[in-house]
This record gives sequence, structure tokens and C-alpha cells, in this order.
Amino acid sequence: MGAIVEHRINEVHALKLTTWGGQRTTEQFQAIPATVQVPITHPGGVIDLNRGYGGIDAQWIARTRAWGGGLTLTAGLWSDKLDEHRQGYQNFLGAAARPTALGVQGALRRDEDNTVRSFDQYAQGVWEGERFSVSAGLRHSQVKFDSNDHFIVPGNGNDSGAVKYDATTPALGLVWHASDVLNLYAAMGKGFETPTTNELSYRPDGQPGLNFALQPARSRQWEVGVKAEPVPLWRVNAALFRAHTNDEIVVATNTGGRSTFQNASDTLRRGFELALDGAWAKSWSTYAALTWLDATYETQFTCVSTSCTPGNNLVAPGSRLPGIPKFTAYAEVAYRIAPWGLETALEWHHLGSMAVDDRNTTFTPTADVFSMRLSLRQLRDRWTFREFLRLDNIMDKTYVGSVIVNEGNRRYFEPAPGRTWLIGANAVYAF
Repeated sequence: MGAIVEHRINEVHALKLTTWGGQRTTEQFQAIPATVQVPITHPGGVIDLNRGYGGIDAQWIARTRAWGGGLTLTAGLWSDKLDEHRQGYQNFLGAAARPTALGVQGALRRDEDNTVRSFDQYAQGVWEGERFSVSAGLRHSQVKFDSNDHFIVPGNGNDSGAVKYDATTPALGLVWHASDVLNLYAAMGKGFETPTTNELSYRPDGQPGLNFALQPARSRQWEVGVKAEPVPLWRVNAALFRAHTNDEIVVATNTGGRSTFQNASDTLRRGFELALDGAWAKSWSTYAALTWLDATYETQFTCVSTSCTPGNNLVAPGSRLPGIPKFTAYAEVAYRIAPWGLETALEWHHLGSMAVDDRNTTFTPTADVFSMRLSLRQLRDRWTFREFLRLDNIMDKTYVGSVIVNEGNRRYFEPAPGRTWLIGANAVYAF
């Protein structure tokens, strides 16, 4: 559940309060052999999670004029909290050598309470003039993880612990309104990404407790681009970007359905994005977009995955980050008749090749997939009715939709769905 409350104090000042809360439970049975779970330090093959979370974001907003243009100032406080009760069980009954039942919840092997708290303070200013717009922002973030271990038995000690991360990240942007049909922009800033609770949950060395050795990733990035309307009814967006990251959080191991994570070397992402949108006849339109992304490891690091072997476990500089296609593209041709509320389109998706592991030993093949959509819309007073039909992967093509990075048994490939269809209707009432 969530709620937003906005209050306008006067013509300049306003307040905005956003709050939310929720609950989530997860039970997962993993494909971990019973014999692997014999050590008392192993967390078992069944995960049982109960999570409650909530937060608040309070903003002060001022809109005024300064230096011949409009000025908007925003300052705020952000705080949220997650409480997690995590338990782990064996996924069998009886002795591991000869279990009497498999795929069931067995003996308790992990029991802990984890808490994550974050507290951020931020400020941002946006000035908009006739030819230029400038934005600047600053954010300070602090994130704390606390773990209280309740599964303390002989051979498995107290794995309680805590860790705190903090960073200050700036951002700056500039837009030049060169004409009514041409904008040029540039932006730069720093990023801060802490590990998630899932990434901290298990250690690559198989020992119990949270992976408190995992550090946050810190990045620096810039982007330049253009937004233009070269001819009436046709719009072009293009952007060139570069991001450098220290302590990138990457998959360390992937075995039996369980993932662990580590900090890798420096990484570099650089790329280009282009989008074209326009109408070339009364009822016909086209939209197309492509992305070229070169994501690589910049410096050498040691791969700890079970797919790496001693003496052959160094990831060389220039290796591609696994699971990221270098090239993706999308295009559609749409036909609309406004009075009838009819819209139909033929879509094309292109998925480029991806590396499946850090050492780039295997790549997925490229894939081209076609889809189609059709919808009708009717307006009745305050009601809007819509019926729709969608067909994905019309040709029923077999291709790799995603990969399991560094999968321990080298079963990297996950098949995408074959031909699928979706039919439905919705109704909206405007008060």
C-alpha cells in the first residue's frame, strides 16, 4: 500500500509526502543434492523468507523566478526499512546418503533476522531559461545491514554482524534549446549501488552468514545527446554515453539454483542509443530504436565460479560482462484509425549475442523475433473500454532469451517462450 499527500502552502512553496509499506513471503526449493548439505554450516536446499518493508519520502518544493528564468528548488529526506526473517531447511528427510523423501522441507539449517535501513538527504535545483536549462543535484546516502543469527549449534557459531555503507553523489545537466525543433544536452554524475539483501545472503566460499565482504559499486558517468524534429511529425533522439564503475557487483557462483556475488575489477560501459518516431501517412506510423552497448571488464580479476579451474581462472581485461547483449534493436509499423479506436502493429525485436561467463568461453546466438498486437477502444461518457489481442514470437522461433551467468554445470542457456498469445479487456472510469 502507498499514499501521496501534496499540500500547496502558497504560490511559491509546496510540500509532498510519499509513504509506502508492504509484505512479501517466499518459499523456494532448490536443486541442491542431499549429500552436499551434510556439513552443519550448509544453509540447506529450502529457502523460507518473510519480509516486511516500508518507507517515507518528504519533499519541500519551491517554484519561483531568478536570473530571467524559472527556478525550481527541491529538498527532501528519504528513509526506508526492511525487516527479514530468513530460514533455511534441508530439502530431504532422513539420512543424506539414503533420504526417505526428496523435495520436502526437512531439518532447520539457518535461522536469522536481518534488518536494512537507509536514510538519504537530497537537494536539487532546475533553472529554465529561453535558450538554456541547467539542473544540479546532490544526494547523501547511508545504508545499514544488521544480521542477528539464531541458529547457533556445535560446528556453526554465531554469524551475527553488521555493515554500513555511505556515499555522496552529485549530478549536473545542461540543455541548449538551439531552436524550436532542436535540443542538445549533456549530463554527468556519480552513482552508488549497495549490495541487495539477496546478494549478501550467501558467501562464495560456502561458509555460513551474510557476505559482509561485498562492497558497494561506485560509478562515474557522462552522456551527451540530441533531440530533434528534422521534419514535421518525425522525431529523432540520439545519445552517446560512458560509465566507469569501481567494485562492480558480479555473479561469483551459480550452483543448484543458488547465486553468490563478489566485487570484480573496474568495468567500463560505453555505447550509443538512437530512436526514430514518426508518421508517414494519415494512419500509418513507425517507431524504431537501437542500442549498441560495449560493457567490459577493465582490469584483471580472479574468477571463483565452479566453471573456472585453478590455473585457468583469471578474467582478462577487455572481457565482456556476461548476460549483456552488445546490440539490441526494435522496430514497429503501426496502423491507427482514431474514429474507430483501432490500432494494430507488427513488431520486430533483435537480441544480440551475450557472453555466458566471465571468461567469455561461450556466447549465445543472435535472434530475430516478430510479434503483433491489435486493440479497439470505445468512449462512453466517463467510461473508456478497451479490448486487445497480442501474439508474441509469431514464427514460434526457438532461441535463448536469457542466461544463467557462471552456471556451475555449464547449463547457461534459458529458452525464451515459443509462440504465446494474450487476449483481454479493461474498463476505466474517470471521476
